[in-house]
Amino acid sequence: MMEIVKPSLLMALLAGAAFAQQPAPDPSNITIDGSSARAVLSAVQNPTLTHEQALRIAAMPGNQGLVRKENSYGRHATTQSLADALFAVAHDETPPADFRFQFERLKPRAEALASLLDRIEANPTTFRDWVITRVNTFSPPNSKVAITGYLIAGGSSGGFAFGKPEFFLNLNYFDEFDTARVVMAHELYHAVQGAHAVQPKDWWAQKAAKSGAQAVLAKQCATTSELFEALYEEGSASYVGDLLQLRGAPGPGAKRLLSDFEDGLHDIDRSTTLLELSVTGLNASQPVPYDEVYALGFYVPEILYKLGYVMSKAIAVDEGPQALTAALGHPGNAFAAQYLALPLYGRDADHPKLGPNSVAAIQRLQASCPTP
Repeated sequence: MMEIVKPSLLMALLAGAAFAQQPAPDPSNITIDGSSARAVLSAVQNPTLTHEQALRIAAMPGNQGLVRKENSYGRHATTQSLADALFAVAHDETPPADFRFQFERLKPRAEALASLLDRIEANPTTFRDWVITRVNTFSPPNSKVAITGYLIAGGSSGGFAFGKPEFFLNLNYFDEFDTARVVMAHELYHAVQGAHAVQPKDWWAQKAAKSGAQAVLAKQCATTSELFEALYEEGSASYVGDLLQLRGAPGPGAKRLLSDFEDGLHDIDRSTTLLELSVTGLNASQPVPYDEVYALGFYVPEILYKLGYVMSKAIAVDEGPQALTAALGHPGNAFAAQYLALPLYGRDADHPKLGPNSVAAIQRLQASCPTP
């Protein structure tokens, strides 16, 4: 486990911007726990691994994140199923096909990943300085809640968070020092967002469960608001963990990530069109299920990440980092409305214009949708 690093003070907030009086993460108290990753990397290389040992490893906090992530895909994973997959790979057996822990994928690279973990733990300041400074810039001052980041090895996601002051970073996807740092900043900012969340995710869904005209409105509010919430969360985290910072990084993984991201930015019209179609589908007389809309925009190739990034960057560049900080703790549609209000909105390539249905949805959320 790395030592705790004390960063400098954060930038002052935009005058007049108010934050909900909620506990907030403390960027000076960020702990990185690599024990789960190290245990898995050791286990897959151990042909004498026992079921009991595999079960203990599966119960470690970072690996419990893998179980939760699998369940978020509807695969009904358990601590036991993770242990069974780990045991199978350690003994060169075929792991259960129902889950995607992908221990077999990392096994040939286990020594290299262990070396990367050694480097991270031997150079905590070098690894974390840019991350802390970057996240610090877009976080409020005087925060109190600690954050834990778990380095993991396995799973089908490079990094993830669950709306709490914790995050998970999969070394198997980002097996280079530079890429791991940038993606860590992205996931750490999700933990910041989680610590500031003030609106229950299922509040509108509960309203929508009732009957009558208000239920119809509440259902549209619920799905459309969730879409803009995802746009804000992934877009702002993508700007904080800015992949453009990989320019000049030597590794092939960094170059690949950078190239894919730049391609998406160059084709930002695709993102605005998808947002327009998504809003239209969610508000149709026979709405498209939200999960299907989300998958199109936020699963690989993560088309709407790029639009959220561009919107976040425009806010931060035009009005200062503290303007993006002010979006914490507010609904995603408030972030979108903030973008629409920029003086340069729609006037150049750095401020792409949103479609009419997207604009109307933002205005409707601002004016007509109930709030907790």
